[in-house]
Order: sequence, then structure tokens, then C-alpha cells
Amino acid sequence: MNNLKKISLAVSVLILAGFSYSKIPAGHVNKSPDQSQQSVTGVEANSETFQRRWSYISETSAVIYWQLEDISLSANSFIEYGKTENLGKQTQITKKPRWSHFHQLKNLDPETTYYYRMVIVDPENNQKTESEIIRINLKNKKEAIRIPEDMSGPTPYILDKPDAYYLLTRDITADGTAIEISGKGVTLDLDGHTITFGNNTSEQVYGVRFVYSGDLVLCNGHIVQGKRSRGYSAAVTSLDRTMPTEIFGISTDVHLPNAFPIFMNHANKVNIHHNNIYSRVTEIECRHYPGNALIRIYTYGGDIHIHDNLVTEGCHWGINVRIVSRTARNIEIDHNDIQHHQQYVNGYALAPGPGALVHHNKVTSSGRGVHLTGEGTQFYNNYIDTKGHQQLSDLPARTRPFHHRLIELHGVKFEGRSAKNCKIYNNFVRITQYLPVDSDGKGAPEDKMDNGVYIRSTATSINSGKLVDSEQNWEKDRWRYYFVKYNPDLPPAKITGNDAVTLYGNFGEAKPGEYTIYMKWEYVPPTPLNLACYDPNGMNEIYDNTFIGITHYKKVWHGDYGDTGDWATAIMLIAMDKGPAEPGQYSAYVHDNQFFSNDLFINSGYNYKVNMTIMLKNNIFTLLKEPFAIERDNRILGAGIGEAFKKEIKTGNNVFKE
Repeated sequence: MNNLKKISLAVSVLILAGFSYSKIPAGHVNKSPDQSQQSVTGVEANSETFQRRWSYISETSAVIYWQLEDISLSANSFIEYGKTENLGKQTQITKKPRWSHFHQLKNLDPETTYYYRMVIVDPENNQKTESEIIRINLKNKKEAIRIPEDMSGPTPYILDKPDAYYLLTRDITADGTAIEISGKGVTLDLDGHTITFGNNTSEQVYGVRFVYSGDLVLCNGHIVQGKRSRGYSAAVTSLDRTMPTEIFGISTDVHLPNAFPIFMNHANKVNIHHNNIYSRVTEIECRHYPGNALIRIYTYGGDIHIHDNLVTEGCHWGINVRIVSRTARNIEIDHNDIQHHQQYVNGYALAPGPGALVHHNKVTSSGRGVHLTGEGTQFYNNYIDTKGHQQLSDLPARTRPFHHRLIELHGVKFEGRSAKNCKIYNNFVRITQYLPVDSDGKGAPEDKMDNGVYIRSTATSINSGKLVDSEQNWEKDRWRYYFVKYNPDLPPAKITGNDAVTLYGNFGEAKPGEYTIYMKWEYVPPTPLNLACYDPNGMNEIYDNTFIGITHYKKVWHGDYGDTGDWATAIMLIAMDKGPAEPGQYSAYVHDNQFFSNDLFINSGYNYKVNMTIMLKNNIFTLLKEPFAIERDNRILGAGIGEAFKKEIKTGNNVFKE
């Protein structure tokens, strides 16, 4: 396990000195209502490596989940299982190292005892670590109403019997919506099977839709978007309902424009836990509103708990809770493993809304961290380690084509007058600006976060100046300024525009064959702590955190919004020009933190005048020498930083180590 920490050895000792997530209690584990398993090897059930264990056992399937012992660790994993302690079968090994691990055992024999063990694999040296062997007992669900055997008519199947237990017995495919739950107290167990929805319709449709407000449960299966449905379709949704819902053991895969894995409107008393939420969506209508998210919740009443989920890819937001009532309360987001892909401007891994408790989340995204826009949010014990590249923007909203923008990347971002009375503490936040990546079109689209590959297809024809693919139906100029690799012996073509089936650019004559549309990723400057909290008396407190900003550019420069340059800072101040606080108050109190950068310590962006009360006390600022230190005369930059704020910095018992 020694090589699992994804931290440069040259700087890890300095940065993480005194900062260990293994010291943070992991918290309780919510076990499933059907927890029929036990250790059979005498090994301690909660061994150090395999933490926060959870499982759900059904008639012919099981879901197994755990986390590694330290939030900074990542590994690949699989499950070995069988009908004896010799095991003999295994699930597919995960493709990318993660902190959290989610596996589904499918097509098991009912009324049978099975054995399994969890296995993690060090991505650096392939060393395996195994858990003890665990026994599980599968039982027939005799009370179940079976789908589709006991249902009448075509999809959508309507589940309307109060307090009934419905069990899916095989994979199903629906042209439109697959299942609607309309009975009070219904449980729908997919038993490890797959629902394919929206396979051939022009309507907005859903995999599972909750349409009754009364203590409903969805669990244990895979929900996939099919070939054709209207925008804003969703794998799981509830519309205009306000009563309890629980979703667990579900994996998703959506891919068409504006689709959501989970979308809930007017939600109340929602528990979303132990799911594997995945989206391949790359096309949205507007980055302003509504945008797109992997999990989006609109709540009036509150009581929302989102925890222990893997949240992966997408194109804009990760977990997005929007409060639409001042009476909303009890929002908690914790122990999620988020690796979202921000492809459009202003997309964050976490947008929790006011008053939320946000803790023990790991964010290793290509994109922004957390967006704090409301009152009373507590953000603590989280781990953010990110990078970010150029994004698409429609400004003004809904104009076309989208423009490519290079905008600095935020870790913890305060924004607006409502961002007040928030507490940010004991977090690790690091952002790195890497040098550009040009994959030359190599790799798979599911790895676009790293290789930039969006489309791999076959051309109908390639002539001088254009490539035609008659199977496509692209939005006009969607691929402007992307690149095409269309012949191994020719350089890639830069796209100057496109229509529904044709790409225009500097193509040479070539025989039609496989081509790839991809982007050369250019990474943006890091701002791990970004303050734009505009209430002079906001009383936000930031303490006991570690913030790190690193650039890999030796030659730094500063630009304007949309092309912000190459540099790094530990603290960024944006438009903190709303005037001083009343006596005894402040807009932000930043104290007892550790700040690291190989460039700037503090930057006031775009020359805004800094005249708000920012108390900066007892912090340690350290200049990193790895990968190298940028040469500067002054590590506090910004024409708007006045003498009053400079005095506050100097008299605040802050330590600068250069």
C-alpha cells in the first residue's frame, strides 16, 4: 500500500507534515436492511485496509462496497467469489484507481451460500491486498411481485400495489420510460439486472420514475440510457413529490444530450447512498441554466443525505443540491468519491446549498472543487486534488457556437453576498497546472478526461478541406477548434467548423477510414482558496486547512478573463471591493492554515481593489521548490491590494518561508 498515495515524493513530506486523514474518524456505516453475511476466516471483520464496509444481498445478486483506510489513497479492486471457500470466480478489475469501491455480483443461484473476499491492487506495483473470506446466504424473495412475469401490458411497468416488494428477474429494454413507481411504500429491487430506457423515442423519458410520495426504495441494479430519447431524460427521477425516497446499490450510464443519472425535483427526505453514478454526457443546452449534473436535487423541505457514492465523469456539475425554500434544512453530503469532468464553465464537483454539512468527500476531478454560495455551510475533512483544462462557454446564454475559455480553477470558492457564516476547516486542497497534453487522438472516449478523445468513428469520405461522416447529426460548429486524427501518416487537422455530417479544416486527400475527434488539453492556473464573498460582515471562517497551488510552467504570465495565463497562487481574491466590515466583524477570517505554492501566495485578480475586511492571521506560507520555484520579486500580486490589506498581512503573525 506504500505506493498508493498520489503525491510527488519530492514534496509529500513537506506538504502533508502533520496532516493525515487516517486520523479522521471514518464515521458509522449504514448497513443494508438485508445484511446476511459473516466472516469465516477468523480475520478481524473491520481490518485496517477495508473500511466503511456495506453490502446488500438479494435473491440472485449482491452489492459490495468499501473504502480504503485513508482518503488520500487510491487503488484498483475486484471481488473473488464462489460457492466454496476456494472461490474460483472474480469480478472485472476496476479500470481506474479510486478511494471507494463498488462491485455487483450477478447471476448467482438463489437459496445458495456464497463466499467472497475483497481484493485491492496497488496501481504502481500490482501488489494485492486481500480481505478475509466472507460468507453470504441468498434467500428466495417469496413475497416478491416479479417483473416482467407478474406484470401486464407493455412498458412502462406501473408499480402501484401499496407496500409491495417488486423484483426484476431479467434485463429489460424500453423504447420510452421503463418503470413508474406509483404505490405507497413500494420497494423495487433490480436484483443485479439492467434496465435500458429511452431506446427509441422522441419524448423525455426515464429508467425509473417515482410518481407517488410515500416511502419508496430503489436498489441493486444497472440503469442504462438507450439509443434515442429527448434531452433531459434521466436514469432515475422524481418530479413534483416531497416524501421519503431511498436509492442504493444502483449504477448508471447515460450519454445523450442533457441527460441526468439522477434528477429529483421538489424532493424531501431523500437518502442516496452506495451507488456508482456514471455519465458520458458531453452536450448541454446552456452552461448557465439548467446546465447538467451527475446528481441534481431541488429541495423545499430538506432532509437530504447523499453519501458513500462513486460519482464519475459527466460534463458539468457533480453533486448539485439547489435549495428552493428558506425552510430547507438537514442537507448532508459525505464520504463520496467524486471524479467529475468539467467541460463547461462554472461546473463544480460539489454545490451543496446553504446550511449543508459537507465532509469526508474525495474530489479528484478535472474541474472545480466546491461552490459556496449560501449561508451556514460547514465544509470539513474533505480531500481535493484536481486539475482543470479549457472549458466551453455560451456567453450570452444559449448563443452558439460555444467559445473555448481558459479560466483559473478553484478549489474552495466563496461567491456572492449570500456566502456568509460558513466554516471551512481541516481540508486538504491541491490544484496543479500541468503542461499541455496532446494525445494525437490515441485512446478511448471514456478516458477523455486524460486523452481528450471525444469521438472515434469511420469516415464516409475524406477530401481536401473536409471529412464527411453520414452517420452523424452534429450541432453546427460544435467541433470548431477541436482536432481530427484521420490518417496515421498525416498530421491532425484543426476543425474550423462543421455541419450535421461534415467537418471542415485543413484535411488532405485520404482514403476514408477510422478517425478521432479530440482536444489538446491546456491546463489552467490554480486558485485553491478563492474568495469572492461580497457581504462585508459575512463572518466566514477558514482555518486548519492545507491549500496548495502548483504550476508546471517556468515562464508565467497573466491575462484577462477567458485567457488567464500560466501561474499559480495559494489565495485568490475576486472583487473583494465592497467595503470594510462593521467593528468586530469581517467578511472572511483566514487563520491557522498552511499555504503552499511554487509561485504566488496571494493574487488579487483582474485588478479589483481590495477594501473588505479580510483577517489573515497565524498562517504559514511556504514556497515550494518542486517542481521548481518561480522567480518573482513579490509573491503578493495585484494592483488592487492596498496598504491596509498589506498591513493586515504583515501584522497578522503570518509566517512566510521562501
